[in-house]
Amino acid sequence: MGEYRRHIFGEAVKGLTAAFVGALLLWGGQKWFASDLEYKQISRNGYLSTPLGQQGLTMAYEGKPLKNVSVVEFGIFNRTAKQFGDVDLVFSVEDPKSQITLVSSGIITPNGLPHAETVEELPVKDIKDTRTKKFRLKVVPKQHETEYFHAVFVFDGEKAPSMSVVSLSKDVSIGAYQEWKDTTKALLLSLVFMLLIYAIIFAVSSLIEHFVGLRRHHKSIERFVQHATELRKKGELKSADEQAIIG
Repeated sequence: MGEYRRHIFGEAVKGLTAAFVGALLLWGGQKWFASDLEYKQISRNGYLSTPLGQQGLTMAYEGKPLKNVSVVEFGIFNRTAKQFGDVDLVFSVEDPKSQITLVSSGIITPNGLPHAETVEELPVKDIKDTRTKKFRLKVVPKQHETEYFHAVFVFDGEKAPSMSVVSLSKDVSIGAYQEWKDTTKALLLSLVFMLLIYAIIFAVSSLIEHFVGLRRHHKSIERFVQHATELRKKGELKSADEQAIIG
């Protein structure tokens, strides 16, 4: 029985150790997988389903009527385990020769972060440059997929231009959102969960088997002793020491 108990304990320890190692991998993976800020970019051509003139509306920019607008949006995510401060981001139209007019721009902060205390628009080198916008995010807390900074750029015309974003902060870089990180995280979570379930099921089943087996063993001994006693009474068993049989 001692050997059996050691086997149960050893297998349970293996399962719990595997689950613990999986949890460590998940924790370390979260820190390694998301080391910088990330962005998602969406472009919307012909943002208005019907031109303004056909809607009986008028929109103008610097005195010039706009027929339709296009929109470029950026979602800025911080999936790291730390908070950043004073991050300078520059958003630029990639083709400087294209005929494009930036009508408006701005950054919407996540819920709970006041815009005036969180976002500051900075001047660019060339004050005549209307294709580049520079913003300082005074604080970038750890965020989730539903909590992020939302940068919006509205252009004249139905065709949205190609844009890019870079970080001017030495300690903080920004790159495209990596979907595979979410997949890897989900797989690690599933692995840890499965290992924990395995450890629990094995421990419970081993305990049940141990107690059931022990009870069966005692019942078997009792039946054997009872049978030996009956044989002795009938004279068919010359000697039957119950204590010796039990032992």
